Amino acid sequence: MVAPSALVLTCAHCGEVVPHRVLRGKIAGKDEIVFEGVVRCPRCDAVSNVVTREPKPISVPLIVSWLERSERTSLEFSPEEDVTVGEELDLADTKVEVTAIESAGRRVPSAPAKSIGTVWAKRIDRVRVKFSVNKGNRTVPHEVLAAADEEFEIGEIVDLGKERAVVHHIRTRQRTVREGRVPADDIVRMYGRIVRERTSR
Repeated sequence: MVAPSALVLTCAHCGEVVPHRVLRGKIAGKDEIVFEGVVRCPRCDAVSNVVTREPKPISVPLIVSWLERSERTSLEFSPEEDVTVGEELDLADTKVEVTAIESAGRRVPSAPAKSIGTVWAKRIDRVRVKFSVNKGNRTVPHEVLAAADEEFEIGEIVDLGKERAVVHHIRTRQRTVREGRVPADDIVRMYGRIVRERTSR
């Protein structure tokens, strides 16, 4: 195992709890991770010899739902680390929110990682935005995938594949927006109409 480039430690000289730069060191240990090496404090510039010990991480089964699919994977936690429903976790290059935890055969709101059987989560870095589009005498439902913080603006033209539609108002949980921008994860539904493409001869 490669030594980390930095460790959060309490400086023996100035007492500050800060990330110390690892100058050299090695990691060993079977049942726990033992780091032995030399670190530098960024606050007072003091160099210290340190030995740290922490439990080896454990792999917890994780089921992530996204759209109509569920995917089985796993995530590493420190054995004593508490996992809580509603907590946001980083999973590779995506972000997920814990929706349920199973411990000792029952659903619980929170539990230490070592006692968890399975964690259920949903992906929250991308959302599905509902878009009702007017096509003459009928309204057709569409869905647009977007990053949670991506904004949609009144008057914006949205690509729907074979067609494009202009947004004329947006419904959020609190109000109807007729001008300005709204983040995707605040949108209950967008409303718009098909843009007729004109081609010049």
